Amino acid sequence: MPDAIPIVDICSSTSAVDDLTIATLLNAALSQFGFCYISGHAITTEVTKNLINSARKFHLLPISEKKSLKINSYHRGYIGSESSQTITSSIESATQPNRSESFMVMREIPPSDPRFGSQLFGPNQWPDTLIPELKKHCTAYAEAMEKLSLELVQRLGVALGLGPNTLLDLFNDPTYFLRLIKYPCLDPNDSPAPFGSAPHTDHGFMTLVLQDDTGGLEVLNSNGQWMPVSPIPNTLVLNVADMLSIISNGRWKSTPHRVILGPQPRQSTAFFFDPDFDAQINPLVEVKDSDNRWNPIRYGDYILEHFGQNYQYRRK
Repeated sequence: MPDAIPIVDICSSTSAVDDLTIATLLNAALSQFGFCYISGHAITTEVTKNLINSARKFHLLPISEKKSLKINSYHRGYIGSESSQTITSSIESATQPNRSESFMVMREIPPSDPRFGSQLFGPNQWPDTLIPELKKHCTAYAEAMEKLSLELVQRLGVALGLGPNTLLDLFNDPTYFLRLIKYPCLDPNDSPAPFGSAPHTDHGFMTLVLQDDTGGLEVLNSNGQWMPVSPIPNTLVLNVADMLSIISNGRWKSTPHRVILGPQPRQSTAFFFDPDFDAQINPLVEVKDSDNRWNPIRYGDYILEHFGQNYQYRRK
């Protein structure tokens, strides 16, 4: 196969979730790279443009306004530049915090929910008086992405040879994080050059990234070389995260990736789609001659442990 991340057209509106041709393409891409581009999805340009425009408005707010929405103990709100550092990376030690700003949204949890006020179950924060449309546009995008993600869960189950419904039991009450990210320009006076996001793997099930046209996302290939994940219009970038890699018994690697800074600022939207907080994660695929040995993992414990190490606000 050529050393380029494939584009997989999932033909959302015309193909069944158990389409074996699409499953074969997904398996080939994720077995080699742990990454692929997704085209043929049903996310409309209106939904994406509305979100991008609202995110841009948020990042243009004065820093004092953004700090008034600083990340709360439920991992929702504004994450300032240099507020996170990739401590848990198994690739290389991050010597500096990440250079990026983010606005983080999770699924709305009503106060009547018995989990409300515990762990990651709490209120989102919104700049309602400044950008009243942000909540509407984030909600519309998250709902569309959740629908797409559940479709992909079924397609990925087929790609692993498990069938379209096998993985759905892990997503009765799925966890998601919608992260609106702004990366600054590279300052040529910085030495060593900081990362927008230091090399890392994602902790959950899968990530779907909507890029602008700037570039900067890179993936570590099997030869140990960093290769660009260049922006392609009308696609989303899908990458395997740690939980899906375990489920696949290592067939699909949770591939290290990073964001490097360039001469232009970069805007990106990451949708992290993860299992139920209490889901037990085990390998569901047999791999011959595999040296992988996985103990059962409770997803919620795993994500909280990694957040506790990587985010300054949780280390206080």
